[in-house]
Amino acid sequence: MFAVISTAASGLATESRRIEAAARSIASAGPDGSESGLYPAKGAVRIGSVPYGDPVDSMVTLVEAENAYRLNAAVLGVASDMLGTLLDAFEPRK
Repeated sequence: MFAVISTAASGLATESRRIEAAARSIASAGPDGSESGLYPAKGAVRIGSVPYGDPVDSMVTLVEAENAYRLNAAVLGVASDMLGTLLDAFEPRK
């Protein structure tokens, strides 16, 4: 049970980093897709297999990371409910 919670928490942290990297990439892009200088890129950043730098790719990555974050949060919620049910089996709530 705790391995599930640990895995989901690790997934949340990973997706949080992906969201931050994608947001920085989007923020650094100017209106025409070129670098605006807000967050100057020092080359493509790779998290997983997705290179950041193209605003369209960054938006897709942002949506993917958001969905993965939500799913990891749902896993944590289900694990919490399961743990509560298990504890209630041994000592019912009053």
